[in-house]
Amino acid sequence: MTKPLLIALLSLALGLQSQLLAQFGKPKTQAAIIPEFTSVTPGQTFTIALELTHDKGWHSYFINDGIGHSIIPEVEWKLPQSWSAGDLQFPAPHEFSFAGAQVYGYEGTNYFLTSITVPENAPDGPVELVADSSWQVCDDSSCLPPNGKELTFSLTIADTSVKNAEYNKVGQYKLEHFPSKELPVNLQVSAQENDEWITLAITGDLPKGTLFFEYDKQIDLQSPRHKEHIDGTTHFKGKRNQGNKLGGEAGPELENLRGILYSPNTFKGSEHKAFWIDVPFGEISSATTPTVSAESQPVKQLDEPGSDMGVPVVLGSLLLGGLILNLMPCVFPVIGLKIMGFVQQAGEDSAKIKLHGLAFTAGVLLSFLALAAALYPLKATTTLGAQLQEPWVVFILMIVMLLLALSMAGLFEIGARATSVGGKLTQKEGVSGSFFSGVLAVVIATPCSAPFLGPAIGAAWNFEGPLFFLALLMMGIGLALPYITLSFFPSLVNKLPRPGAWMESFKQGMSFLLFATVGYLIWIYNGQIGDVGQKGLAIMLGATLIALSAWIYGRWNTPAKKKQTQLTAKVLALLTLLAGFWMAMPPKAEDPEVAAAEAAVPELDWQKWTPELEAELRAAGTPVFVDFTAKWCLTCQTNKAAAYTAATRKFFHDNGIVTLKADMTKKNPQATQAIHALDRSAIPVNVLYAPNDENPHVTREVLTPDYLTDFIGSRLDK
Repeated sequence: MTKPLLIALLSLALGLQSQLLAQFGKPKTQAAIIPEFTSVTPGQTFTIALELTHDKGWHSYFINDGIGHSIIPEVEWKLPQSWSAGDLQFPAPHEFSFAGAQVYGYEGTNYFLTSITVPENAPDGPVELVADSSWQVCDDSSCLPPNGKELTFSLTIADTSVKNAEYNKVGQYKLEHFPSKELPVNLQVSAQENDEWITLAITGDLPKGTLFFEYDKQIDLQSPRHKEHIDGTTHFKGKRNQGNKLGGEAGPELENLRGILYSPNTFKGSEHKAFWIDVPFGEISSATTPTVSAESQPVKQLDEPGSDMGVPVVLGSLLLGGLILNLMPCVFPVIGLKIMGFVQQAGEDSAKIKLHGLAFTAGVLLSFLALAAALYPLKATTTLGAQLQEPWVVFILMIVMLLLALSMAGLFEIGARATSVGGKLTQKEGVSGSFFSGVLAVVIATPCSAPFLGPAIGAAWNFEGPLFFLALLMMGIGLALPYITLSFFPSLVNKLPRPGAWMESFKQGMSFLLFATVGYLIWIYNGQIGDVGQKGLAIMLGATLIALSAWIYGRWNTPAKKKQTQLTAKVLALLTLLAGFWMAMPPKAEDPEVAAAEAAVPELDWQKWTPELEAELRAAGTPVFVDFTAKWCLTCQTNKAAAYTAATRKFFHDNGIVTLKADMTKKNPQATQAIHALDRSAIPVNVLYAPNDENPHVTREVLTPDYLTDFIGSRLDK
């Protein structure tokens, strides 16, 4: 691993905590499903709306986000057999700024629509539909990992359909924001591409403030765009997307230009405010010289200096973040001592005291510039937060944050030796000693800076050129500000709070912020690999072993212990750490042939067990396999990881065995009664009901693939 990448990972590890904690607690979006009807008829096609309500200051993205690598809203439908769902339909977005970029997205409350078709032979009665939805939200400078939520609702199949009164608000929103495919008759539309410019020309009367939101990412939103009026024709012009400066890939080259034409006002001759544009590239009519109007100025780009107040606010926040670093336990005591050192070295000469303060500040600022130089090359190949899609990165960050949290809680000490690294340099007489003290201040601040370093990296990551370096430099200025101030006004040292026991309490209190981040990272990591062979349990046990290794190290590797005891503690701590690492690390990539064989066999469809469903299937002569299980049952999870291989699943499918899951993670009186009837008092309980056989066949507790297929096969053959 290269040194710049190590620096980037460390910065990301420290920065992630503050971003996550600032965004912890109440979700930043609330999701709901609103069907058009509460009762539908066989063969009917109806609409279902995904409602996303964003907290103030947060947004999600249009299908063309403008950046090229955001995660757009998606819905995966889990429908009954023969039901079908159309593609997710997006309303007209709006254009706004995000961390120096121009994007298309949504704020407030918005609706995303899907059409659902009921099969002609659908039986009457209730039916449950499940929408597995996902989306990503961002604020002005950072993004949360993707949200995911499974939304469930019920409909009734009947002879007549019944409207859902709650859908009325969706209908009004649809009229105003969803594009009509029927353009007003007074509008003529054409498109052309010339010299890397794409132009949409619309002849006719457009309402004031009409905008065009391109759909397929053929136009680069990060390059200048223009809206021009030419003798009754409005031209929307933008450069072809050849891959934008934010790392987005080049857009497709299609035969048509597609998008949404939108105005906050209704169009003449129509009740709609949005229209779908789908026009082939050809010749633009009215190729006369443009006449400049109030709306023909170039679209303002957010990356142009002074384009909005975002940059000053960000830089001010970074300055404050650097200043707060001085309150951390490993930094704060240095302030007064260092300034008094300046005074002593300068022999009370105020000019020399100031010179030492300036040298110290130079050391701090050059260290931050070095950090910026190490991070800057990585911006071209990745985006901040994209690393969190890689399980190994999340895993390493999880371990780093866990060890930092345990250290700050007092379980063991790290970072103490950092204060002595370079001691000879910092103890040198003269200005050079003060300079290297500034460098060291940045080094020793790093282990304690997790709650505050993140905003610098997060906000600055999308900045370009000198602005990126200035952003990190502002953090350095904040860190150095007390030193330079006290070197010019040394009498202020007496005003500082005295270091004492409160520093340790403060440090331990800060550890809980890190523990919260560890929990968040485990949640992300478990979502990535937790279902791979029931890996979620191994993640928790591995993290426990890592914490145990820290306790062993901190408890017995102390100067008060004998050398032999210290050595033993180090060895045991290392072995325990490696064991936890091995247990929780991401699984190895499967052999392609093995993976292909596994993927070729569908997963088992574990339906929710009820006594009624079991009885219905058995009455129909269907072989039924019931798994009485729970997440807190270790053997149950081990069985799932080991027994249901591709060969086992194929055996189940070939024999037409219906699998039912009786989940006892929470209280389930019916399931408890069922296992008691089987003369069992604890789980796991796996039972086969063979056709034409009234007797239940209960397996042993621990399952293997061969045992399971032999057990079932021998009873189905009877």
